[in-house]
This record gives sequence, structure tokens and C-alpha cells, in this order.
Amino acid sequence: AEPLFKDKKKFHLMADPLMEGNYPEKALYQALAIAAMCLQEEATTRPLISDVVTALEYLSTGKCQTEEEDEDDENENENENKNENENKNEEE
Repeated sequence: AEPLFKDKKKFHLMADPLMEGNYPEKALYQALAIAAMCLQEEATTRPLISDVVTALEYLSTGKCQTEEEDEDDENENENENKNENENKNEEE
């Protein structure tokens, strides 16, 4: 698996083929980031299994995707409001 971590285009090869590509790409990247931490050569740099379980449980809830999407929406709204205010100032 380690050589596949070096090429982002091959990440999908590490996903369960039974999922048939039916998963959020960001979630795959996050799961693979957790897996990569577990493959550290030096044992002391690897995460505790309890931390891995916690991270994977969090990913499995889908909450991380929702929160990120909410943040993206908030940022878009802030940008729209900023643009509207700039346009009003230019009209005055």
C-alpha cells in the first residue's frame, strides 16, 4: 500500500472495491491519512489504536463532511456579503 500513498491518482485503488466509488472523495483522503499515520516506520510515531478508532468512528458518522460543507457555505455567504457591501460603496 505504501507506494500507492505517493500518487493521489491511485488513492481510489485502496478503497473497498465493493463500494464501487460510492464515497466522498474527501472522506477517502481522510481515511487514508489515518492509515498513513499507522504505517510510520518508527513505532513511537504511530498513533494509539484508540485514537485511530476514534478518528475512524468520527469519519464514519459523516459529520466531518457536513461540518466542512457548512464552513464552506459560511465562507461563501461572507464573500457574497462582502461583495454586496463593496458594490453598494461603489454606487455611493
